[in-house]
Amino acid sequence: MTATVRDVMTTDVVTISRDTTFKEIANCIIAKNVAALPVVDGGRVVGLVTETDLVHKAEFQPEGDQGQFGGGYREPLRAWLRHALGAAGGGSSRDKALAEKADRLMSPNVVTVRHDATVVTAARLMDRHDVKQLPVVDEHQHLLGIVTRRDLLRVFVRSDEDIARDVGAALSRAPGWLEAGDIHFTVADGMVTVEGRVEQHSHCSVLLQLIHAVDGVVGVHDKLTWKIDDLVRPRTPYLP
Repeated sequence: MTATVRDVMTTDVVTISRDTTFKEIANCIIAKNVAALPVVDGGRVVGLVTETDLVHKAEFQPEGDQGQFGGGYREPLRAWLRHALGAAGGGSSRDKALAEKADRLMSPNVVTVRHDATVVTAARLMDRHDVKQLPVVDEHQHLLGIVTRRDLLRVFVRSDEDIARDVGAALSRAPGWLEAGDIHFTVADGMVTVEGRVEQHSHCSVLLQLIHAVDGVVGVHDKLTWKIDDLVRPRTPYLP
């Protein structure tokens, strides 16, 4: 794909500061219907507060009548054990449950993405770091926007007509040997069906790569044939 993060990101980003209070953050997330808020200082991203960070506050709250008798607040046993036994995220979860402002709620090691990175790069970053959104920054780490998993799906909602136009343009830039073939394709719901005959079997993979690289292509049905199978290794004669 050639689409960049700049093409799909949201630029109207709600940001907070290190001193933003828990309640202000909760109100903002609900009012703006967002899942995360970048924490900025001097225009640069220094952290990220997500819905999950806030929910830890509820996790460590007493249930029902717990805490009404017996000398005040006690952490719920399950949450306390997770923290005491050092389960993944346990310590930080408890710290965030006690946090009152963004500086203690936020994750300081923020995974960001450059505005000129490809959509593929952004998707791989999200998968590798198991995050649902990425602050978009320039070369100086200044915040330009935010991109979510939903934003990345925008490249797949292009019309079949637009996809067909770009597939045709991509094939027109193919190596000269393509002119010797007889290639036809159709596009339906983002699926490209390509058929025809090329000179060599190895040419097929080149054509398929060109088509797959077009923004919005969901998949390719390969119906290509070839005259020469140059991918088959000739047998080595047996010498006794």
